[in-house]
Amino acid sequence: MSAFQFLTVNIKNHIACVTMHRPPVNALNNELAKELTTAFLDLKNDPEVRVVLITSALKVFVAGADIAMMKGITETKDLGEMLDFDRRLQFANTILEDMPKPTIAVINGHSMGGGTELALACDFRFIAETATMGLPEIKLGLLPGAGGIQKIVRLVGRSKALRLMLQGNALSAQEALSLGLVEEVCTAENLMDTAMELAQDLARQAPVAVAEIKKCVNAAQERDRDASLLCDVQGLGKLFITQDAGEGLNAFLEKRTPSFKGF
Repeated sequence: MSAFQFLTVNIKNHIACVTMHRPPVNALNNELAKELTTAFLDLKNDPEVRVVLITSALKVFVAGADIAMMKGITETKDLGEMLDFDRRLQFANTILEDMPKPTIAVINGHSMGGGTELALACDFRFIAETATMGLPEIKLGLLPGAGGIQKIVRLVGRSKALRLMLQGNALSAQEALSLGLVEEVCTAENLMDTAMELAQDLARQAPVAVAEIKKCVNAAQERDRDASLLCDVQGLGKLFITQDAGEGLNAFLEKRTPSFKGF
């Protein structure tokens, strides 16, 4: 695993926990974006890792992009620098979304702008009852450029997504839950334990099957019906000849818990 300035990565029992710590509020800048990209690529390619969690060591999950950095870019009118930064965030989030392993955002504090986009790139989101989420870029005369627009529309539909982004208001944890942006609202004390309970359950599943199911679910969102059905049948064919599939079938017949190896 690479060495980081603003991240720590702990791996235990096939579960990787990525913890951000760029004081005071985990504002996203070029360095943090690069570290997230490197960490996600490392975890994607680590055969020992079956589930990835991302959270914060600070009281804030991610406050959004580093506004001071962005103001400096606008003063120099270096559009290329701004677009390069946005592409870095997009790339990190795309790696996370396409990760062949379940990903869980553990939102322990306020999550605004790019922080919400980062959380939306995960498969599952758990939020502390005192935390908030939102895409307030409209209040800066900007838009969510790191992939959040596509994800929010898929999650809540066009009208609700438009209202959320055009008003730019922060959502309480309960409002985020009612919209379907998060799976569960937890107390601060129970947040990590609740997310870890899901992570542990997912880590026990057959890794190759998990990866194929994620690929087919993504295809169902992005392709037409026939292309999605083709993805399903190709995935089933790939899984059927794995040792994990043989283990799963034998365990079922023998009335025991399967022990999956990831191949």
